[in-house]
Amino acid sequence: MKLMKLMNYTMTQDDIQLRLIELIDKETYYEECFAFEDEDVRFYTGTSEHFTKDQIDKYIDRIIPDDTRYDYLILNDSKRMVGEVVLNDIDEESKRANLRICLFRKEFFGKGYGSKALHLIIKFAFETLKLHRVELEVFEYNQRAKHCYEKVGFVMEGVKRDGLFYEGKYYNVITMAMLESDYKK
Repeated sequence: MKLMKLMNYTMTQDDIQLRLIELIDKETYYEECFAFEDEDVRFYTGTSEHFTKDQIDKYIDRIIPDDTRYDYLILNDSKRMVGEVVLNDIDEESKRANLRICLFRKEFFGKGYGSKALHLIIKFAFETLKLHRVELEVFEYNQRAKHCYEKVGFVMEGVKRDGLFYEGKYYNVITMAMLESDYKK
């Protein structure tokens, strides 16, 4: 896995490109995702904390050398940073990883960026990293994301009842996964 990170592996499909985040991305990453805070995106991701530029810089410094994760930026055809898709908590022994994806602004919803990014990262997970299982969590109220995950082959495994406390209310969290055998179907 380390070799792929050193090569800054990129993937493309139609009008999007995935590439690993780099130190030079700090400013744009902060501006696109955190300086401009889209309330819909915050709700769908369950993000209640507000992050400073310094916190984001330190976060990027920490994740880049981490061999248990791949943090890909989603770039559209004009190379604008529209989101991120991440494989993290990679366990090489059990061949499993967690997946998360976020489109940074509501204006990027419904354009196929998320579906295309998921197809690319799933292919990378199973064909390049040779993982057996990719899992994720999605908030029950985020039906758009749940549908997208199901469309690319994720299977619902369970519900964490009241697993998220956000803005004074509890919400259920759905756990989903895709196995290598699901991917090969």
